[in-house]
Amino acid sequence: MADVRAIVFWLGDPLQQKYPDCYREAKAIADEAEALGLKVLNHPDALCNTSKTMQARIWSEKKVPSAAVRLVRNDSQLRSAVFELGKPCIVRSDCEHAQRDVTIVRNQEDLARCSLTSGTASAVLRLYDIRQEYRDVRGGFSHLFREYHHKARAFVIGDQVMASHLFFSKSPIVGLSNSLFSRESSHNRAVARKFGYHRHLLDELIEADQQYFNSPVLGRAHLVQAVRSLGLDIAAVDYSIRPDGQVMIWEANPYFWLPEGESSVLSEERHAVQRVQKSFDWMADCLQAATTQTGTAEFEEVVSA
Repeated sequence: MADVRAIVFWLGDPLQQKYPDCYREAKAIADEAEALGLKVLNHPDALCNTSKTMQARIWSEKKVPSAAVRLVRNDSQLRSAVFELGKPCIVRSDCEHAQRDVTIVRNQEDLARCSLTSGTASAVLRLYDIRQEYRDVRGGFSHLFREYHHKARAFVIGDQVMASHLFFSKSPIVGLSNSLFSRESSHNRAVARKFGYHRHLLDELIEADQQYFNSPVLGRAHLVQAVRSLGLDIAAVDYSIRPDGQVMIWEANPYFWLPEGESSVLSEERHAVQRVQKSFDWMADCLQAATTQTGTAEFEEVVSA
C-alpha cells in the first residue's frame, strides 16, 4: 500500500450477513489501511448496516425520515408486525435490495395468503401512500404525482448529492422493471405514438425526470444524514418526495447499478448518455475531494477492493 492514498470498498451488501468470508478479508484490509493512516471509504463494518431492519433501526434512532420496519422469522411474528405497523405493509427479504419476492399486504386476505419460510429473516415495512398525500392537498404539482406512485434516486458521496432519476409506476413499489418508462419503451407503445397515442404522457414523464435531474435535490440534508448515520461514505438513496417538499427515505444502496447511457431505458429521449457521463464526472470529482489528504489537487491512486 506504499503508493495508495485511499481504499474504496465496492462490495455487495449487507456484507457480513451475505458474504461472511468476504467481510473478514475486507475487514483485514481496512484494518491494515487504517493502521497506515489511509482513507477508507464505505468501511466493511458500515456495509453490514444495510439490511432493511438494521437501516430502519439506525434511522429511527437518528430521526431520519424513513419507513418503520420490523424483523420477522415466522408467520406469527408476521401477523404481529402487520398489526403493530398497520396496513398496508410490504413483506420482503431483510437482506435483498432487489424487488423479487416482495408482497404487499393491504387487508386480511392478503395477510392470510402471505406465508414465510420459517427461520428466514424477512422485513415488514409500513407502506406510506405518498400518492394519496398528493391527492389530499391542493397545489401546483404535476398530475403525475397524483395519478402514479413515484420513486426518486440520488447519489450521495460525503456531503455532496446529485440527482439520478425519477420513476413513476402504477405499483406502489416502484422500480425500473415496472416503471412507466419501461412500459413506454415497449414496441407496441412506440408504434402507438407514431399514430399520436400516448405521446403527451411520455413527454410529461421525460420532462419530470429531466427537471428532477437538473434541479437541486429536495431533502438533501436528510439524504446525507441517512448515508452518514449508517457509517457509509457512498450510496444511492431511494426515496419519495412529499407534497411539502420533505422526503420519505426507503433504502440506501452502497452497491448500486448505474448502466451505461446507451443501455438506459429510453436512452435517446432522456439524454441518458450525457447524464451518465455527467454523473461519472461528478463522482470522480467527489472521490478526489474525499480522498485528498494534502493540499494538492492531484489524485494519486484509489484502490477499489
